Amino acid sequence: MSSRAIRLRLAACVSIALLAGSVSLTGANAEGEFEELSLQDVITRALENNYEIQIESLNPEIQRERIMMAQSAFDVRLEASYNYESSDTPQNAQEYIATGGGTGTSGGFGSGGLTGATTPVLIEPSIFQTRNQTSKVALVKKFSAGTVAELSTSLSRLDNSLNRDSAAALFHPEYETYTGLTVTQPLLQGFGYDANLAEIRIARSNNKLADLEWRSRTSGLVGQVMKRYYDVVFAYENMEIQKDAIGLAEKLLEDNRKRSAEGVVPQNDVYLAEASVFVRREKALIAEAEYMERQNALQLLFKSVDDAGEVLSVLPIDSLSDQAEVPARSELLDQAWKDRYDLLQAREVVNQRGYQTAYAENQVKPRLDLIGSAGVRGLDGDASSSYNEASDSQGEEWMIGIAFSVPFSFERQKAQYRAARRQEEQARIDVQRVKLQVSLEIDTVLSRLRLDKQRVETARQSREVARKTLDGETKRLAEGLTTSYQVLSYQKEYSQTRSREVAALADLNKGVVDLWLTTSQLLSRRSVVVEGATDGSPGSI
Repeated sequence: MSSRAIRLRLAACVSIALLAGSVSLTGANAEGEFEELSLQDVITRALENNYEIQIESLNPEIQRERIMMAQSAFDVRLEASYNYESSDTPQNAQEYIATGGGTGTSGGFGSGGLTGATTPVLIEPSIFQTRNQTSKVALVKKFSAGTVAELSTSLSRLDNSLNRDSAAALFHPEYETYTGLTVTQPLLQGFGYDANLAEIRIARSNNKLADLEWRSRTSGLVGQVMKRYYDVVFAYENMEIQKDAIGLAEKLLEDNRKRSAEGVVPQNDVYLAEASVFVRREKALIAEAEYMERQNALQLLFKSVDDAGEVLSVLPIDSLSDQAEVPARSELLDQAWKDRYDLLQAREVVNQRGYQTAYAENQVKPRLDLIGSAGVRGLDGDASSSYNEASDSQGEEWMIGIAFSVPFSFERQKAQYRAARRQEEQARIDVQRVKLQVSLEIDTVLSRLRLDKQRVETARQSREVARKTLDGETKRLAEGLTTSYQVLSYQKEYSQTRSREVAALADLNKGVVDLWLTTSQLLSRRSVVVEGATDGSPGSI
């Protein structure tokens, strides 16, 4: 079984011995062959090959990937940047004096730099040159409470007119470093697990919903397979009943021919028996056509496209059971309310709507962030020495503050919150609707099972009476006390009671399937284990 297509495991079951020898049925396709299959065989093939289940089995995998996508928001992020700055700026008087130019005997700067003790005479604005390079590397991490921490370091290579030409400059170029930690903590909007884990919680909820839907589809497929298999069993049994009916008519025809030759019965009785043989052969052909149609409907659930070129006729080897153990209604209802897939889905939707409501409520608040940072700076003539100076706390820096923002109107956020609350209320109401539906479905199935049991018993008694009546009428015919027409009528009635009995048995077996489907017990009853997690997800925050 492909692990990609479906992850289902069938528990070991007692093997059923196959019928020995070849099987030949009237009307079998010359190009195909009959294959003896038990119900468990068909279920196994369906779980391996059914395309709808293969498609559905991928949805939990897709949702697990979406959980990983949502969790990635809390992964450590590496950020890096590099800037090169080149600037030639004409200086105004204030800037010129600030960078060492101006009047006095202590020296000044002209367009060419330091001029000595006398003030230079400028005939054009001084140009201040800057050639700076800055690189930064940071690790950024967001936490589930909304805290954002950034650990960063930056290195700047400063080359400008001042440190290039000034005698007071210590280094040319200058290497300046900063290493520090900045923490931002939301206090209102964006604070807490409800605001920051909503996407992950919703993704996990969707994963549970997908997993439950997969289980529901799998259970539904098993139920479909079982009911169609029972239809095939009925059609096969009915086909055999029609063949037996032909045999009864043919025997009567043979006896009438002998008695007609002896002059005991008129030739008309021979014609009557012969006509009955042809009528019953026609019914047998109709029954065989129904058998082929029903087994093709069954094969639709378990054949793959690779087997499309093969003509297969299913010979069912499991029979219909007349046993139907039905627990008390209260027990069934408790089981259904605990395990029904659609009810579990409805409850999970309530949880999901709750996550959305909590997030929307948080978004109505204004933004108030507490910001703090601390770090060290270093300055030297090369990068390594600059970092060494920083590690020796050459320059220390820290900051704490708050940032506040609020829109003039929260109408959009408030509307989203009100809509989320109403959707949550809808989900809660839907749970009650599903619970009512479950109880009514159980009542319907129980009523149908009760009637099917009565049908089986009535049909069985009717069949037994019809058999005894036919035996008696056949003896009377041999004694000349009745007519062939009466015997043929009793033969017909006997065949019909047999068909009704098998039909009632098939409906009883299908009713049991519906009972286990209604209470979501079918997979466990058939020893089918679905390997998946309805409450787990990769990783956690």
